[in-house]
Amino acid sequence: MQVTIARHALDRVPLSLIIDDSTLLVNLNYFFMRDRNRVDGQGRRWEDVPVVHPESFTREFAQFCLDAGVRGKFSVVPCPAAIGRIDHGLPLFDRRQQEGWLAMCRELIVPAFDITPEMITHTKIVDPETCAPVEPEAWEQYEWEALPDDEELVHRYIATACRILDNVGLPPEGVTSPGGFGGKTLEFYARLAGEAVREVTGNPTPYFFKRVSDGAVETPVWYADRDTGTAVGEIIAGTGDWTGSWTGYGEVNPDRYITADLRGGRVPAVIDAGDPAVLCSHWQGFYGMHNHDRRGFRALQTVVRRLRERDPRGEHTRWRKCSEITNYACAREMAQVTVEGGRITLDLPVLAPELTLRIEGAPVTGVSVDGVPLRRAADRAGFEDGTFLADEDGALAAFTPTQRRVEVAVA
Repeated sequence: MQVTIARHALDRVPLSLIIDDSTLLVNLNYFFMRDRNRVDGQGRRWEDVPVVHPESFTREFAQFCLDAGVRGKFSVVPCPAAIGRIDHGLPLFDRRQQEGWLAMCRELIVPAFDITPEMITHTKIVDPETCAPVEPEAWEQYEWEALPDDEELVHRYIATACRILDNVGLPPEGVTSPGGFGGKTLEFYARLAGEAVREVTGNPTPYFFKRVSDGAVETPVWYADRDTGTAVGEIIAGTGDWTGSWTGYGEVNPDRYITADLRGGRVPAVIDAGDPAVLCSHWQGFYGMHNHDRRGFRALQTVVRRLRERDPRGEHTRWRKCSEITNYACAREMAQVTVEGGRITLDLPVLAPELTLRIEGAPVTGVSVDGVPLRRAADRAGFEDGTFLADEDGALAAFTPTQRRVEVAVA
């Protein structure tokens, strides 16, 4: 009998939606485009884009995701465009407006999405103590593509971003790179991001998002330590952004994700390869240029509907938060599996819900975990946590471990 841990929980390819550049009420890219034009001379249409993304739209978007089962990651930039810290209050809005948005975020967004900072400003580098722009002027996504060789400064910078979110009741599960931030010093970035998030939240397996792949999509695990049960996960997106992009007026094309016949587009190819299907998007594109635009939102609704049509019973895919994908990868990477006859012993430094074993080489009529029998699932649609699904030569078994050492018996 051979036993391995399945690549994905419940042996279903994860779907996940990454939403970048989002924050409290303000469209930070109004300020980014205005200020960056002065630096590089490009003619970005900053005067045309909205200054505010109203709470009513965010609420409508979040409710759709909850109702449709969409899961993923939602950035909240802590000090958008350096105009103010969200825990101290942005000067454009009164306290009631800001507290209302934060309450909405905790109620409607957090259940479906991880919250991450997209470093402190997503524009100019600031002093992490004062959040005032440094001199000479430098930008998070450009000058800090290679992070400075100053561990204390980088750690403090990332930790400040996380602490601001924690202060408003939005503890982050990981961090998101603004643009190129950290991309040329990835190993260094992964370590300090993990340490900074862990310092603020205590999370043993935080993650970071930086890279997008147009080929195979992995879920790397950095700095795995079996003794402490800590690691840093990395989520990698597998698509471009075709929901309006970061400007709000970029390409909108749901067919590039998945075509109407459900066969073409990037996402079916990723799913069929067995890789996590992580969709890249930006908040500005969903809203578009005004409250009646919503071009990217409509495209997302089309994509979600087509994905449901492709797998109507949920047998092969499952929407996940990014943290669920990376934590499972950390658990799988660090687990030790020992097989003796019909008994399986697991040593799990990291515990992940819906841990899924693949048992091969022997017919299976029953599975129990620490003496508790799992229920037999009738088919893949019914294969869920606490069940096993048998075939002629083995089985899948899924359960949520509660302790590091687990004994599994197979009959």
